[in-house]
Amino acid sequence: AALARLVAEAAAAAVARSGRFTLGLSGGSLVELLARELPAALRAEAGAEPARWLVAFCDERLVPPEHPQSTFGAYRVSAGR
Repeated sequence: AALARLVAEAAAAAVARSGRFTLGLSGGSLVELLARELPAALRAEAGAEPARWLVAFCDERLVPPEHPQSTFGAYRVSAGR
């Protein structure tokens, strides 16, 4: 929960300062943690504005999004999409 709050606070500050927030995400245990904790943290941080985020998925395996080891795919599945 602390990491999700930190991300939401950083996002709100960046959006207020420059109109956007850039975030690079890796896979592993971060996927489940952020999928579980970030939605509540964003609801608590009004200025975070996810629509103003640029998200980069770090994936050294170079697999397509639908591949079971895809970082992007893991986030999409965890988010229920």
